[in-house]
Amino acid sequence: MELVVDARELKEWVYLLDKLVGTTEPTARFLSFFYRDGLWVSASDNCAKVEIFLGEIPRFEDSRIVSLDLVKYFLSDVKVSDVRITVLQERLVLKAGNEVLDVRCKTGEIPPGDGEEEFLCTLTKREFEGALNFASSNLDEGEFLILLFEEKDVLMFGASAGIMTLAQISTIPKKPFSTKIPYVTVRHIFKAFQRLDVQTLDFYEKSGKLVVKYPHFVMEVCGDEVGEEEIKKLRALLKEKTAERIEAKKQVLAKLVRKAAVLSRGDYATISRRGESLKVQVKRKNLSYTAELFVESGRDFVVVFPSKKLRSALARMDTERIFLEITERFLKISNFSGTRVIYLELEEFF
Repeated sequence: MELVVDARELKEWVYLLDKLVGTTEPTARFLSFFYRDGLWVSASDNCAKVEIFLGEIPRFEDSRIVSLDLVKYFLSDVKVSDVRITVLQERLVLKAGNEVLDVRCKTGEIPPGDGEEEFLCTLTKREFEGALNFASSNLDEGEFLILLFEEKDVLMFGASAGIMTLAQISTIPKKPFSTKIPYVTVRHIFKAFQRLDVQTLDFYEKSGKLVVKYPHFVMEVCGDEVGEEEIKKLRALLKEKTAERIEAKKQVLAKLVRKAAVLSRGDYATISRRGESLKVQVKRKNLSYTAELFVESGRDFVVVFPSKKLRSALARMDTERIFLEITERFLKISNFSGTRVIYLELEEFF
């Protein structure tokens, strides 16, 4: 069974799969070639899986499993226009010009392709990618990104100790859906999408999993169910009433937070206001740091924040000017459209 494919296109697909599986789990760094009305190649980080259609080929049984790193290295400096893929009983052969990679491979089961999918919505890759990048900016390994397809929006929440992020995309999903995706997989998905040169993506729900599609491309993402009580708490954040709003330059605040992150070694720092003075402060055993900004007088408050995480979130908030909004429970930092929001819980009012 043979198939001739475009060398540059195959290389791009393999590099995308390389980004998807990451480097943290060596056992995931394999490609699976299988038949499903043609030749497909797939890879997974054990949560997110991508399948890519390569072209029509005679039917064969089982899948052929080979090292992703071997195939990536073979294709890395290929200069010819085409690569010939030959699927044999226990071998996979790639031929590019006068170079041939003949790999003895394992055989495995063919991934199931059945199951009913329900369409959710279509989003531009740029807006989904940007929202994903911002909402996961404050997360660490072991934490989760919460994704809600609501009545008029797609909402992404990055819930972490001391800080919450929100990214909002205006659209009208066909049905409600929610899922909770591990942080490591979120970053793998983001890096894989950076290799995908498309304008729009279609989103589906399949047996509780999120499915993302583009012609010849299918991504299926595992996720935990989001409880109704948790969803209610997240929705309540959107209804927080603003008591006061301060306009500021993001660059100025980001610079001070960046210094606080370095001086505190990524630990906690404070933002406080007394009268017309807004301060960013770090206090450690052997040093203290204070930066002061002058603002209009208003309600005095103190916020204790994880400096490294706030620095990361501000860096991914693509705007020149921001709002600092005081609600009953939070200091909110947002862009002007309100589609990117950072929530810092108020410690106390004076």
